[in-house]
Amino acid sequence: MPFHVDTIASMEISKKTVAGQLKEAARLLDVLGEDAFRAKAYQSAARNLEAFEGDLNDLFERGRLNEIRGIGQGLAQELYALESQEQLPILDELYEKVPEGVRSLFTVSGLGAKKVGLLWQNGIDSLDALAEAAADGRIAAMKGFGKKSAQNILEGAQFALEAQKRMRLDAAELFEHIVLEALEPHFPKAQFQVVGSLRRGLETVGDLNLLATGVRAQDAAEALEPVATLNSVTDTHLYAHVDVRDLHINFIPKEAIGAALLMQTGNADYRASLVAQAQEKGFELKDDGLYKHDKRINTPEESDVLLRLELPFIVPERRETAHPEPVPGLIKLEDVRGLVHNHSTWSDAAHSIREMVGAAVERDYAYLAMADHSRTSYYANGLSIERVHAQAEEVATIRTELQAQGNDFGLLHGLEVDILPDGSLDYPDEVLKSLDYTVVSVHQNFTLSEKDQTKRIIRAVQNPYASILGHVTGRLLLRRPSYAVDQLAVIEACAEAGTVIEINASPYRLDMDWRMVIRAKELGCKFSVNPDAHHMNGFDDVYYGVLMARKAGLTPQDVVNTAPTAQSFLMRLKN
Repeated sequence: MPFHVDTIASMEISKKTVAGQLKEAARLLDVLGEDAFRAKAYQSAARNLEAFEGDLNDLFERGRLNEIRGIGQGLAQELYALESQEQLPILDELYEKVPEGVRSLFTVSGLGAKKVGLLWQNGIDSLDALAEAAADGRIAAMKGFGKKSAQNILEGAQFALEAQKRMRLDAAELFEHIVLEALEPHFPKAQFQVVGSLRRGLETVGDLNLLATGVRAQDAAEALEPVATLNSVTDTHLYAHVDVRDLHINFIPKEAIGAALLMQTGNADYRASLVAQAQEKGFELKDDGLYKHDKRINTPEESDVLLRLELPFIVPERRETAHPEPVPGLIKLEDVRGLVHNHSTWSDAAHSIREMVGAAVERDYAYLAMADHSRTSYYANGLSIERVHAQAEEVATIRTELQAQGNDFGLLHGLEVDILPDGSLDYPDEVLKSLDYTVVSVHQNFTLSEKDQTKRIIRAVQNPYASILGHVTGRLLLRRPSYAVDQLAVIEACAEAGTVIEINASPYRLDMDWRMVIRAKELGCKFSVNPDAHHMNGFDDVYYGVLMARKAGLTPQDVVNTAPTAQSFLMRLKN
């Protein structure tokens, strides 16, 4: 029997989105040095909104936003604009005043509004200009900066500039969707296939690369004109820009698809090993086919090439080395039975526990493990001890309702508990003991030395109430690099303590990195593929986590939330 909630549709307006726009407006006003009172009002409203535990959409509908502390009638009127448009009207005005290049400076860690404003006053209006000024000593000479600050800014600017060249997986898939939506309706008999790093499921992607067959390059170019800027078109290749991203399409005959897929999927090392193996077997393998005595062989499938080269088929996501080993029984999306590490409106998410349960039931999962933020994460409305107990009562009520309906869906009460700077956890043992499980994570103090950060995390995973270590390095792909930590030492500590390591499935994180997951598996660690969902659609991110697990060669036995029930999942955690 399906679990029923009155409201299971996505909220039209999330408090996270609204608070984010208020903060953005506040910092841009600070950059301009205009209307300090208004900037503070926006900042205060954002904080109060994040702490608000009621139904934001209900207040929007009833025109009663001013019931939220810190939101007066005037600000409320500004916010009501979000019912009919995507962003606050003031942001349109501020984006005209503050150039995009200046706004890009905020992508550098440690640069707040006042520093960005000062840099802009000194003629630094882009990341390139920032990196140049940090390297030539101008920033070090500015009041309020200094040599160490300039060095940190240089490293941050270089990271941000490199990040501009790549996309997260979810952004790359959106890019792919835009391109195929422009092409496929015009050429229903043609085939378009993704290759390159997107097909391999790399955590970030540069260009979008496609193979096309059954369509002429010039015809494809004409179909793409509404969404792309064409750079060059030949009979076999099309190169274009879509927004600021590069698109490459190679046009090949059907008989060469298998060879082309292998070669153009890569990676470079795997590709080189295929070429060498082909030569050894008396063939020539090129981007446009497999040849014998200059005659192209019919290879419509990758297996047609591999059979002649006497090589095993390796799934694309495992092709990151020259000679990847096949792994029988790699984990699949359907193997994950439980959604672990999820947030609700109790802290900083968009949906209630009831709504999250309803969405998990609809997706045919067997259990949902909540993990709202702990009290030190005040900015995310972390739970006080009193609120932990209140949340436990709500979880118990929902469990009772499920049982009364004859629904065996499991709901677990856990928390994402902050690891404090000394490695202790954010609640006393009596609170931790009352929970079904914990995810322990670093959310502050990213700038500790590698030695201190490593010591901090090791102490945390050794805590008997630490079930799962969350997002191990704190990275945000293309936005924030990992903090300094000896990952191998942490892995060894997790293996010894029996603490499970999270593969955070959010495409913004994908942390722990799949390359380190390989090492962690070798040392005997277990893993949990977690969506870290802050809204119901976040459950779909499990796909990305499973992709990373497959890249690392994991099987269902390596992943604790492949357990069929909530209780069997808990039994896989350390006692």
